[in-house]
Amino acid sequence: MIKRPQLVLPTVVYPDVIGLLTLDHRKVQALFAELQAKKGRMRTHEKFELVRKACAELLIHFAIEEGIFYPRVREEIHDDAAMDEAWDQHDSAKSLIILLGKIPPDEPMFDSKVRILAEQVEHHIQDEEGVMFPQVLVSNVDLIALGRELLDAKNAMRARYGMPIEEIADEQFPEEDVYLSSSHAHRAAARMRHL
Repeated sequence: MIKRPQLVLPTVVYPDVIGLLTLDHRKVQALFAELQAKKGRMRTHEKFELVRKACAELLIHFAIEEGIFYPRVREEIHDDAAMDEAWDQHDSAKSLIILLGKIPPDEPMFDSKVRILAEQVEHHIQDEEGVMFPQVLVSNVDLIALGRELLDAKNAMRARYGMPIEEIADEQFPEEDVYLSSSHAHRAAARMRHL
């Protein structure tokens, strides 16, 4: 009898919603860090391309949060102050992104506005990860299902704008980061429920 090799289909790994949004945060932080590290040593078009990439990532991230994540989370965590603050921070960042589109990248004002945007985004990330995400972890939100929904919506937007589709692999979820592993997220949520 001839043994046929078994066909093994790759599995799509869907992160939990907290892991997906945290990965987005780290990606944008890395782009802003690269801009800072290369400051003064990049050509204008290189700087503009990095800023354009950071802004595109932010706008897609904001869209999935505002369209899917925030409405679902608002129903579950009942923290209107945190939710309203997050929306305001998005609006402020989007205003800066629009302004950046009107300033030539070789003008000093461009660098100043990029720095302000990076600072605002960093503050927003700290608020979400320090205030909102812990509340989501102990809520009744289905972290995996919502993560799947956000990733699908995000990839549909990326495809529409000619950006590469994101495939999430287990390696992107370092063990030490509680937000990046659904099993860790569920364990953290269980621990927080017992406090």
